[in-house]
Amino acid sequence: MDIEAELKQLRRRVDDLEVVVNDLAGQVRAVHPELVALKSEATRRFDVADGQMARIVHRLDNVTTQVWSLRDDLPLLIRRAFDDRDRRTASNDD
Repeated sequence: MDIEAELKQLRRRVDDLEVVVNDLAGQVRAVHPELVALKSEATRRFDVADGQMARIVHRLDNVTTQVWSLRDDLPLLIRRAFDDRDRRTASNDD
């Protein structure tokens, strides 16, 4: 094969590749701002979700504390209720 023909074919292939690369570069340039905006929006939404989760965790901690407190106080409350009932029953018997 002729060297001139090979060079011509290689130049044509390089030109074709340059066209494809330039096209892809243009598409990437067009998509990049959208990706940056998407990242920004996703970060904002995750920050909101993190804040909501922090509030939920805080509320659950409060509920847990109250349940444990009730568990500790329940025997005394029941004893008082029975004592009140016994006093009422004894005063009604008199």
